[in-house]
Parts: sequence; structure tokens; C-alpha cells
Amino acid sequence: MRDLLTPKRVLIGAGVMALVVLMWFFIPAGFKKKSSEKDPGQEAHTPGQVKLDQEAIQRAKIEAAPATMGPMANKVLLTGELVFNEEKTARVSSRLSGRVVKIIADYGAEVKKGDALAVIDSVELGQAQNSFLQAVASYNVAQKAYERALLLWQEKAISQAEFLERQAKVELGKAERDFAENRLHLLGLSDADIARLLRGGRKTQGPSFHAAVDSTFILRAPIAGRVVDRKVTPGLVVKAEEELFVVADTATLWCFVQIPEKDLPLVKPGCMTAIKVSALPQEEFTGCIDYIAAMVDKASRMTRARVQVNNSGGLLKAGMFATISATAGMRTALSVPEAAVAASGGEQIIFIEQEPGLYLKRAIKPGLKADGRVEVLEGLKEGERVVVEGVFTLKSELEKESLEAGHD
Repeated sequence: MRDLLTPKRVLIGAGVMALVVLMWFFIPAGFKKKSSEKDPGQEAHTPGQVKLDQEAIQRAKIEAAPATMGPMANKVLLTGELVFNEEKTARVSSRLSGRVVKIIADYGAEVKKGDALAVIDSVELGQAQNSFLQAVASYNVAQKAYERALLLWQEKAISQAEFLERQAKVELGKAERDFAENRLHLLGLSDADIARLLRGGRKTQGPSFHAAVDSTFILRAPIAGRVVDRKVTPGLVVKAEEELFVVADTATLWCFVQIPEKDLPLVKPGCMTAIKVSALPQEEFTGCIDYIAAMVDKASRMTRARVQVNNSGGLLKAGMFATISATAGMRTALSVPEAAVAASGGEQIIFIEQEPGLYLKRAIKPGLKADGRVEVLEGLKEGERVVVEGVFTLKSELEKESLEAGHD
């Protein structure tokens, strides 16, 4: 019985071997490679690691430098809007209602204090001048009567009571004259204008005979500066206290900024600032923080502050949005160049040179930025070699490997 089964066992063994051979030829090549031993030279790969040969390093111009501790300015980046310096801005209005006769200072005109802006014709001014001339005439009559009464009283020709009556009238006339003159001053007339009115005398030509009264007056600039706004045209009827011109000294502007609550310990009044605007990317303007509000806004957690901006060149315009870099002293910090830091997957990363040609991605916690450098709060130790040039190439190579791994 044992001898009969032996040939069957031989046949079964041969069939199994044939089946194994057939399966080997039909198995995919990739599976055979994975199931076999690793290829010679294949090494274990660390996630986030990039390896480049010397040629690739030279082509990408990759450079690395050790991270060191060093002095770093405390700088806070803020945003704000430029406005006119309110202490050097005058909103000019007329003290009288009237009609605009002539515009003298147009938009953008440079004016000095006292320069003419416009000529306005006012009925009220004409009436005030008539009242003044009448008061002057009454005083002159009373003065002459007093002088004559004084001579008569000295000669005992009139009684003392009559003399005192004449004296009272001249004093009353003087008070009325002074009142009328002060009213003209309040309406904007100068001493020269009043003197010119008195020299006008009486008009003898024409069908009427009346005092020479000029109902027009000149609206003058109260400060030196530039006409930045004009709201009148010839022939326009204006009301008293209505804003007609805006004159501003643009050599100094204000910039109101919002300081985050976390940065308040760094920013103090007196901090120097550097201001930039998008319209002039190559220009930098100096300024100084001169005011910080005493409260924090409950909703935004911001504090309002004011920066005095030097605009002696006249390049800045009110209404521009600005970026302000405030410097608040120096300190020692571990930092890297801004070019060494890249964004990846919502993180800030750097590349550490483990050895020439071998680089490892590492996430960091950045701090303040100043003078082209970024403070590193976490993720880096002093002395580690950080890639400072060619970071984009390493990042691209890492993303390329990730895509290939996902595809496989």
C-alpha cells in the first residue's frame, strides 16, 4: 500500500511546484519588489527631510548660517490714516452775512497770515460804518461845544451847571464813538481800514450827498499755510459763521493709529516711528508718538494713539493710509533673516542644515520683526545652522516629494 502511494505523492509535489512558478510570473513587479529585500543604497527617509546633491545646491544657491543671539530693536507695526494737524488748521468763516464779490485765494494757494482770501459785500457792514461816522460827527460837535463852553465858563459867561452839561455830552459822544469803532473791529475791520474810512470824507459828486461808505470787506487768512478747501464761488450769498475756506499748514501731519493691547507695554509717548505709504514705496518719513489714549476699546481691544509726521517736503497727503513702524528700545533675542522663514500649511517654517546636502524642515514660533530679521521664540536653538538662502527651493522640493508619496 505504501509503495502505491509514493508515485501519487511525487505527482502532487510536482503539481504544487508548477503552480508556484506560474503565480510568480503573474504577480505585479511592484509587489515583488516590496516583498523582496531593499535595493542596495536605499536609506530610511525622515518626514520633512530634503536631500540634495552638490550640483543642486549650487544651482539653488543654498546658503546656511548659524543662529546667534544679538541686539534687536523692539518694533511694533501699526496702521493708520494721515490727517491735517488740527492745531495748524484754520476753518475760515465770515463774521457777517453777505455776497461774495471776488475770490482771491484759489485751491492750493500758499498764503501768509493776514493775506486776502475773498472780498464780500455786506449790508450789515455798511450800516455799521454809517453808525460809526454818525457817532464821530456827533462827538466832534459835542467836543466843539464843550471847548466853547469852557471858555465861556472861564469868563463867567455861563453857569457851572451849563458847563457840566456840555462836558457830559462830549463824554457821552466819545463813548458812542468808541462803541461804534469797536463794533467795526469785531466785524473784522483793522485800524487801517477805519482810518481809510475816516479819510473818505464826504462824497460831493453825483445826485446824492452822503458819507463815503464801502460795504465790502476782505476775508483774511488767520494763519499761514495752504488753501486746502474752498466752499465759495463769486456771487454766492453766505451766512455769518458759515465755513468758507480751510487753510492748513501741511509741513506737519497727524496720523491716528490703533495699538493692540498686547503691544502697549512696548509703545510709549516719545517713541520714534518710520512711516510708509503705498503711493511712495521707496520713501520713508519720520515721526514721533506724542499721545496714547488712556483707555482700551472694549470691542477691538485697541488703544488710539497719535503720531506727529514730518511732511516738510509736501509729499504726503491727508487721507492716505500709512504703515507705521514704532521703535521702542533694544533687547537681546535669537533671530533669523526674514528670507529664512517661509509659510507652509498654516505654519511658519525654517530649514535646518543637518549636514551638507541634508536639510530638515522645522516649525517655529515667530516673534517681532525688525530691520529685516524675525525673532524666533520656539523651534530653534542658538548655534543651529539655518538655511538663509534658497528656502523656496527646499520648500518646493519637499512639496514635490509629498505629492509623489501621495500618488504612490
